[in-house]
Amino acid sequence: MSSILKVDQLKDSGGNAIITSDGSGNLTAGTIPAKTIGAGAIIQVVNDSDTTNTVVSTQTYTDTGLSASITPSSTSNKILIIISQDFQLENTTNTASIIGGFKLLRDSTTLYTGSDDGNSFGVRTVGNGAASRAFNFVWSYQYYDTPSSTSSITYKTQCRTYDTNHRFRLNNQINGTSKSFITLMEIAGWL
Repeated sequence: MSSILKVDQLKDSGGNAIITSDGSGNLTAGTIPAKTIGAGAIIQVVNDSDTTNTVVSTQTYTDTGLSASITPSSTSNKILIIISQDFQLENTTNTASIIGGFKLLRDSTTLYTGSDDGNSFGVRTVGNGAASRAFNFVWSYQYYDTPSSTSSITYKTQCRTYDTNHRFRLNNQINGTSKSFITLMEIAGWL
């Protein structure tokens, strides 16, 4: 002998709807209380990519075109940003070093930037004094952010050169077009 339990809605002890049925076999999930999600759980993942060939040869930080947006579900949650930025760094004249740097921003707030002293600028190569020398790289970077927001947030990268004779070629490795990636992971924080 079997037993059947028929309900229209399941509620938690506080009266919050967890699951609702329309009577035709279709279920609608209600709001799961945040306390049921343990700290460290991944809430959502956003991934974006960029394949645009962009040349940056300015000493002012300029958008690379790599960006992604996420809307956190709680102000206590964290965002893990994972970046894989594909680029060439090259010189256009006879210079010994080729120097450039990247910046990571949350909206207009800088989260990371290389030192602007030219020695620890983020990316530095030695070209041995040869003209028109290019080096291929992938800038891999991770940052654990605490935005304390439930509004939409945009994370993006920027780059600049240290010298007017240096330039970035983004997503343009020697044998054709390459791709850059940015991944945003919302991680449950402590309540």
